Amino acid sequence: MEKNVLNEEEMRIWHLWKGSFQSIFGRVIKEMSSHTGLSEGDYGVLDRLVLNGDGSLRQQELADSMDWDKSRLSHHLTRMEKRRLVARNPLDTDRGVQVIITSAGKSALDQARPVVAKAIRQYFLEQLTDQDMESITRMAERTKTGSSTRPRLPFKD
Repeated sequence: MEKNVLNEEEMRIWHLWKGSFQSIFGRVIKEMSSHTGLSEGDYGVLDRLVLNGDGSLRQQELADSMDWDKSRLSHHLTRMEKRRLVARNPLDTDRGVQVIITSAGKSALDQARPVVAKAIRQYFLEQLTDQDMESITRMAERTKTGSSTRPRLPFKD
């Protein structure tokens, strides 16, 4: 079978995986948004500022970590600044901009984290066995690197 064409079983597995992820992720985001008012993007920005930058990051580093282009992030940060979740300061040394989480942003993130954790647990982790978790971990580590040495699943051609 040609490598650039997926058979019916391969497409079925792909759609199952994608649909499952989208369903779980959507429910987690819905819970977070309804309880905190934060969007997925808001949470992503605030979380990265704290985890990757101890409260601040250069705007380009933040864009790279989110896999967003500069324009998308800039527009999103403008909306977040209006809500006083972040502040932006020009850097003296070059043309860069430092993005800083505000106390309101930190408070919003602190409020959102337990909601997100509860939703992840409810909609994902509690549905899994220990064996499922081990399998998902192995699969995620293997596919994250794009390794071509992964074992072939027994699909019917």
